[in-house]
Amino acid sequence: MSTKMSKVLYVDDEEINLINFREALCDQFEIFTALSGEEALAVLEKENDMALVVSDQRMPGMKGVDLLTRAWEMAPRAERIIITGYIDPQDIIAAINKGHVYRYILKPWTEDDLQITITQAVERHQLKQRNWELLKELNRKNMELEDRVKERTAELAITNQTLTAKVEELEQTKYELKTLQGFLAICSYCKKIRDTDDAWVSIEEYLHRHADILLTHGVCHQCHTQVMKDLPAQIEEYLNKEKSSKRGTVK
Repeated sequence: MSTKMSKVLYVDDEEINLINFREALCDQFEIFTALSGEEALAVLEKENDMALVVSDQRMPGMKGVDLLTRAWEMAPRAERIIITGYIDPQDIIAAINKGHVYRYILKPWTEDDLQITITQAVERHQLKQRNWELLKELNRKNMELEDRVKERTAELAITNQTLTAKVEELEQTKYELKTLQGFLAICSYCKKIRDTDDAWVSIEEYLHRHADILLTHGVCHQCHTQVMKDLPAQIEEYLNKEKSSKRGTVK
């Protein structure tokens, strides 16, 4: 895993230590330095993508533990290392509990040990950063999936309502067809049919109401033949009546 261009901040009140740190690691990382905790906080405010903060413990004013505690609040994804020349259990415990440190380094440090420790810390930061990005992407995908599920659920609900309405319509049609297939009460004189509400309606209206059938009127072959057979006689009878009526009027 490449650590090139990763940003590392080193804080120490002795300038010679800052120079040595920069010379040892400037080929691998982008190095920032500060002579105090206050100066380091100003750097963190400006550089919000810091990969690692390394601080000396014993400094005038703000101690290393206090600085790393503030650094954890300002840049929680940056790794933290504390450097100390004294093996003080209380300082180490405070650094772990308050500053959330990844490692501690004892003075005097060697360049090889320093490079190994810094490289491991930066790789750890990069891995955590990548995991955070993947988790963010996963959350985004999950939100998109949830939205798609909600949309699909709404579509299925509408489809279900439509199908329910169709089933009810089919059941009603089935009932109406069953009614049509049963016995119908029909008037012997006017030929109207008794409907379900005990009202008498024409056959045309009954079929339209219960089966959505519209009737058209025509003449069958038998009736057409009969009508055409009797039509000349009916016309002649009609004309004779008209003539008789006119003669009576003239007299």
